Formats: sequence, structure tokens, C-alpha cells
Amino acid sequence: MKFQILFEKGDRHDATIHYIEIIKKSLLNFGVKVEIIETVKEIDSKKNIIVVVNAKAHLKVLLKNPFIKVICWYQGIMPEEIFINYHKRDKSLKIALWTIFEFVSLKLNFFSIFVSNKMKRHYELKYRVNFNNRFYVMPCFNLDIDEKAFKYPNKFTNPTFLYAGTMSDWQCIDQMLILYSEIESRLPNSKLFLFTPDKKRAKEYIKKYRIENVLIDYKPYKELSQEIKKYKYGFIIREDIEMNRVATPTKMNTYLANGIIPIFSNCIDSFKENLSNLKFKIVLDNNVDSKFLLEKLNEFESNEELQNSIYNDFLVNAFESYYNNKFHIKELYKKLNETIY
Repeated sequence: MKFQILFEKGDRHDATIHYIEIIKKSLLNFGVKVEIIETVKEIDSKKNIIVVVNAKAHLKVLLKNPFIKVICWYQGIMPEEIFINYHKRDKSLKIALWTIFEFVSLKLNFFSIFVSNKMKRHYELKYRVNFNNRFYVMPCFNLDIDEKAFKYPNKFTNPTFLYAGTMSDWQCIDQMLILYSEIESRLPNSKLFLFTPDKKRAKEYIKKYRIENVLIDYKPYKELSQEIKKYKYGFIIREDIEMNRVATPTKMNTYLANGIIPIFSNCIDSFKENLSNLKFKIVLDNNVDSKFLLEKLNEFESNEELQNSIYNDFLVNAFESYYNNKFHIKELYKKLNETIY
């Protein structure tokens, strides 16, 4: 038995590279060669099993070899993502095509990898498929916990707040800034650090909500990964729609790995399910519930043991299994071994 992983250049970024590395290490436990390829032309028909990173790639493989076994990693529910984020004239066509890609892929694949249990349930209901235990669930992540980040000088002294990302509507910038404007009025020593490539639009938002204690900047990924270690709280506000319910934003992994207390929406099902034991977190049932948010902030700001307790809290309740490379390598291998043999 041999494996190939079809990993096209357009699909490669930090989180997907890390995810594929976990899959590769898991497959190496079978004691066989695991090859990463970039194009369908490189597929060796003698290879028993091919790994792909989305439903479209799965169909490309099947067109070349309709009888080959395929393991498909589903990163997101593409028709729903296109409906929200794509605004060109061929939107309906793209939704229809990706619906076909998903339907065919889910019906014909050998084994599925999902980012959340909610995503699995979404596919079961939408396409009426039964995965019969031929699946594995692993969130999107690319960082291990960094103990040094928790010891950054003055990190926990003042209530500093972080947002790093685009100014896209689905990021719920309005709701986030409504919340922060309330924080600023109640916690005078608070400050928002907003890192985005769209600095002009960010300044318009800040002016709209009359926020004063703010720094707007942009830093490349490598610089940003060092910069964020300074901050105490981080926002992940999402609208309660299916695209967000099934997702596992890597931003959560980034925050927890760097000792940043997450402020996030309750609609992200996987976080609700797997990070329920975290002590130092703020979960919002309502994206503009400033009263509850301020109560939790006051609780944390007056907690003298926070600095001594937060590392162990994040380590035990997030990085022992949910964001743990070795755990997923081992468990994915066990699940694949049961399926293959």
C-alpha cells in the first residue's frame, strides 16, 4: 500500500501546510512511502490511496482514475461560503458547481476528514450521506502553546485588546467595535490594537464609533506572530450562520497559543463543544452583549491569580488533545487503520 497527497499550490498556506503535515505523519505510521504532489498528472495509478484537500480536487482525481481510493479533507462548506463572500455575476454557477463537487465527493470518497462535528452533521443532513465511522474530526490549527508568550513583560497588567485580520463584513467588525466602545467607556486604561491590511477602512470604522484608545497598523505574518504576544484579550466575533457554525477559525489557536484570552461568539460549535472547560475565556451568546462582557472583564481584571493560572488552563483544556499534533497523528492513524483493514 502506498499514499500520495495531492496538495496544489493554490491550497497552500500556514494552516493547511500544518494540517497536511499531521496527515502525512499519521500515514507514515503504516510504514510506507507518503509522497506530496502538486498536480493530478503526478498521480501514480499504482498508488492505492490518494489524499486531497477539497471536493473539487477529489473530482479531478476521479476523472483520471475513477477506481482509486480517496481520502478527502473538507476545509469548509464551499457553497455556503461562496453565497456569503462571493459577489460576482457567476455566483449562482459557482454555488451549483461546488454543490455538485461536494455531493459527488461525499458519495464516492473512501474516508473523510472534517474540521468539526458540526460540519459532519451539516453534510449528513444536506446530502443524506452516512459516513459509517469512515471519518475523522480535527480542527484547523498550526501552533503549539508558547510558554514564553505567557511571560511577556506587562502582558496582563492592563486590559489590551487585539484584532488582527481583514475588514470584511463576515468578520463582524461593527459588532466588535460596538463592544469595544463600551469597554473603552468603562475601562479607561483599555486600548485596542487593530492590525489589518485595510488601514483606510479601519480608520473609517474607528471614526464611526468614536474610539480613542486605538492603534491601527499592518504587519507581515512573521512580525505579527511576535507582536501579538504582548496582548491580553482577542476578538473572534462571528454571525450565527452555517458557515461559521461549522468552522474552526485558526485565530482561536493563535490566541490560545500566545496566552490571549479569547472573546468569541457562541455560534462556533466546535469551540463550544471542545473548549468548554477553559476558565479564561469570554463566550458571547449575543454579539453585542456588552453587559455580560464587562462583567467577565471586571472579573478577570480583579483576578490576581490569572497570570499564574492561565498557562495551565490553556495547556490542559486546549492543547492536551484539541490542538495537539501527537494526539491527532495517533488518533487519525487508528481510525484509518480500522477503515483500511
